[in-house]
Formats: sequence, C-alpha cells, structure tokens
Amino acid sequence: MPLSLSICRTLGRPWLLLGLLASLAACQARPDAAGAAPATPPTGHFAGTVQAPGQPALRAVLEVRHPRPGHYEAELVLPEQPALSFVADSLTFTRDTLRLARPGQPGQQLTLARQGNFWGGTLGLDSARYPLLLVRRGEPEPAVYRVRRDAIASTDAPALLFSPADESLPGLALAYFPSTADGPAGPVWADALARQGHTVLLLPPADSLSAPALANALALLRRTAGVDTARVGAWVNGPAAGLLPLVLAENTASRPSFVVVQNMPAPLIAVRRDWQALAQRGHLLAVYDASQPRAAVAQARALLGARRVRQAPAGALRSQLITWLREQ
Repeated sequence: MPLSLSICRTLGRPWLLLGLLASLAACQARPDAAGAAPATPPTGHFAGTVQAPGQPALRAVLEVRHPRPGHYEAELVLPEQPALSFVADSLTFTRDTLRLARPGQPGQQLTLARQGNFWGGTLGLDSARYPLLLVRRGEPEPAVYRVRRDAIASTDAPALLFSPADESLPGLALAYFPSTADGPAGPVWADALARQGHTVLLLPPADSLSAPALANALALLRRTAGVDTARVGAWVNGPAAGLLPLVLAENTASRPSFVVVQNMPAPLIAVRRDWQALAQRGHLLAVYDASQPRAAVAQARALLGARRVRQAPAGALRSQLITWLREQ
C-alpha cells in the first residue's frame, strides 16, 4: 500500500500538512519473564531513513531519553511527513528490541532491533510496514512535551494529557472532545497544539457530551501544572458540538473560558438563540474541514457571524486556529 494512502487511513482526514513534533510518554523498562533486572534501551539521537516502495527515502529521527532512574522517553520525527511524527504511551525494550506505539492510533507502531549503534526495523501503519535504519549521532535533544493517560469520570475510557515539558510559564489549556468520525485525527491535532506550548486533554471519541464529563475535564486541566487556570477552554467536534449550549447551561459552576467547535452540524432551532448569545459573549470559534459542505459553513456564519467561522485546508486551518488561540 502506498505510504500516502496509509497515512490517510491512519489519520482519517488529510492532515498531512500539520507540522508537529512528538514526544513519548513516561515509560519504564519492563523486567523479563524470569524476573531479572529490566533491560535498558540505549539513549541518544538516532538519525536515518524510512523507505516506502517506489518513493524517495524519508528522513527519520529517533530521540531516546533517560531523564531520571527507571524513567525513559522517546520521540519519533519524520520532518517530511510531520503527521507521522508521534507520541506514544508505551515503550518496551526486551531482547534488544524497542517497541513504541502511538496513543489513540493503535495501528501506528515502531519496532526496532538494536545492532550496535544502529537501530533497524519497521514503522507500521495499519497493515503496511516500512523499513527504517537509524544510527546514533549524539546525545538526545530535549523533550518539547510529554503525554500521559488520565481517568476522567463520566467518560468511557482514559483521556490523554499532552503537556509542555517546561512548566515554568503558565499557559493555555483545552479539553478536546473528538467525534467518532474524526477520532483518528485527534492525536495529530493534540501534537500540533502541544508543539505551541498548549496543554491538551484528548478525550475518547464520542458523538455526545455530558455536562459532568465537561466539568471533570476542565477541573483536571485546572489542577495540571503549567496551566493558566483563567485560560482553560473546550473544543467539541461533530454532532456533540450542536448541543453545546445545553451542556454549558447545566455546567454554570465550571464554564470554559473559550470554545472551539469543529464540523458542527446545523444547530436545532431550539438552541439557535443560545448560540447567538454565546457568540455575542466572544471567545468562540467554529472551524470546518475543507471537505465539509459549504451550506453548513454558510449557516454557521449566518448564526455566529462570519469572523467567528473558518473553513480551510488542513495546514491553513491549523495556522488559523493557533493564531486565534494566542489571542485567548
């Protein structure tokens, strides 16, 4: 399968222009079955290539870090295909084989075998496998951000928290509720925003949203180190976005400081006045993928105001959203 087609299947949307850098969650080397001391992966900055059939080789970089005893981090970067740079929440190293997996996208995995100063193996994208060869070039680069899993009450599965490695300056944070249709693109958006220094709580994909789930997500972000508690917002995708005013009405004690809705269907007549009131208070942005019907975008502009609605290809939409978030 061509690499480009595998990328589309992995992400679920053409987010190939998203410029993002990934870092791996905190992981510990695991002991072997006999209970011996856990093997430790070699650390460093490893550079090389990944090869797709019939295409030029792509540059690849692997950072493996050991910030403190028993704690390892890693980062895979493909500069020419940044949407494939990923953060993972699992790292295993046994019998000189390193395995990394991308959270939220179980079909994307990296498997490498150590051969002296070299790593050789494959990058898996669903059913396709692409060979990599990396060689150690020096010490690892510092982490940009980290990711961990967090349990959120009133949700069906753990959430993923993407947070900057540097927590010295309080920054913006948002709870991202993807739809089931756009769920595979969630980690890509989270990576892109974390690269800008934002904290992102990525919730499990769903087509509905409850007031308790929203309140619990916002509360977790406000307790997170490095977060400015006055700049904590919500981002809701797909069908759940249309009923967001009703959820906010039940959640008056813990309201987001700003709201982003993505690919929102035409709101029901019963909540249109609520949407207009929300728009008048400001700090609201509606974004639509380039593939969304123009009629839906036109309805949103008529309801919320043209300056609060954006539709663009992936790269441009990312840039517009990042610029808007800086103003919040």
